[in-house]
Amino acid sequence: MRKDKGIQKRTTRLQKFAYILRPFVVYMLVKTVAMLTLAIAIPALPITGIDMWVGEHSYLLSAVVNAAASVIAVSFLMNDFLKEAAVSGEVDIDAGIMKQFFDFLKTEFIKGRGLLICIVSAIFGGVSAVGLNIVIMRLSDFMTRVSQTQGTLGSDQYEAVKKIQYSVPIFLGLILYGIISPFVEEIVFRGIIFNRIKRFYAVERAVLFSALLFGAFHGNMPQFVYGTCMGILIALCYERTRCFYAPLVFHMAANVVVFLLAG
Repeated sequence: MRKDKGIQKRTTRLQKFAYILRPFVVYMLVKTVAMLTLAIAIPALPITGIDMWVGEHSYLLSAVVNAAASVIAVSFLMNDFLKEAAVSGEVDIDAGIMKQFFDFLKTEFIKGRGLLICIVSAIFGGVSAVGLNIVIMRLSDFMTRVSQTQGTLGSDQYEAVKKIQYSVPIFLGLILYGIISPFVEEIVFRGIIFNRIKRFYAVERAVLFSALLFGAFHGNMPQFVYGTCMGILIALCYERTRCFYAPLVFHMAANVVVFLLAG
């Protein structure tokens, strides 16, 4: 059976940062390689008219490729996730990684009053998403009026992301952004990185640093602000409940609400 997590030996600051950030670097590298591979492989498929189809559905294809690459990348981190998120006696280390993972989810649900936590987390996630979006939109409008330009919270990168996200049918968007994206991101940012930061630093720092990294991961200013604020709330939710379903469902509900309202 999996043993208790030990206290990580205190090392230099650089070694701590490397230990904390290694999963993120691995995730980004694998995801980038996977996206490039898929982007090259799909148009090269021996299917009549594939080039024309790819050109006509470039945004849709980008969304699907991004999700597929995310799943591929996070698969390289499942062992790290189990080491950080699982506690003593929950997972049989003689089983395969995926069996360990699903056993962990089953135990978390039973141990952590999963249904109640999921309901409460979903409500808070949806309400938080709506509230944050209203605040950010009003702040962006204010800055636009002050500067008489696009506004400091606007960005071309964000507009490009929006085009990709809302080019997909609703049912597919709910799968990509309501299930796959939160699932992958919670494994990386809360399941691994947040827990690793807590090995060396106070919870408050772990909440802030993991949230900042989560915001920066999104790659544009509007989503950085939103992602950082949401990352703080999600990390606090995880710390308060000590159940992985809390941040997962919180994130899922937030994404679904934003996708449906903005679509």
